[in-house]
Amino acid sequence: MKTGADINLFIVSKTENNKIMKRTGSFLLICFIGLQTIFAQGFFGKVSGHLWEGTGELLGSEATFHMEWKQILDGKFYQLSFQNQRKDSKEFIFKAMSVYKKNDDNMVSGTWFDSRGFSFPLKGEVSYDKLIIFWGSPELEEGKTIYTIKNDSAISVEDFILKDGELIKFGNAEYAPND
Repeated sequence: MKTGADINLFIVSKTENNKIMKRTGSFLLICFIGLQTIFAQGFFGKVSGHLWEGTGELLGSEATFHMEWKQILDGKFYQLSFQNQRKDSKEFIFKAMSVYKKNDDNMVSGTWFDSRGFSFPLKGEVSYDKLIIFWGSPELEEGKTIYTIKNDSAISVEDFILKDGELIKFGNAEYAPND
């Protein structure tokens, strides 16, 4: 038979367990949110503030690439300035600029503007060492770009265009900082 002391001990234990569970849940939530922030800041923090020079292939030809990432508007957005030039087309330099906003989760949104006069939406996801962006609109063109940080000192970029429902690679480059 349980005594009053046993019942009081059970009630205190149950109350203490609830407090511990609430503290543990709060701690895990803070850790999860913190990791998401670290992942996003990790990628953008590593690429921002550097001029990146790259070489690779674009539309089947050797090409040179330049990109610069920076924080803008009090760190609320990230801007990418970009250009490429195919070695077999010395007279044409493709230029673009995009603005990205990292949302509270690991999702990213933004807008792309380029020297062809195109602008279109950007949507994607960021992790500690990778940014995956789906770009375009059905009216213009659609595709995907994958930015991957390698060894904290290089960036690999792969570009795909959507053609007949399939993503086809049209460009890739390896970048190193040049600043």
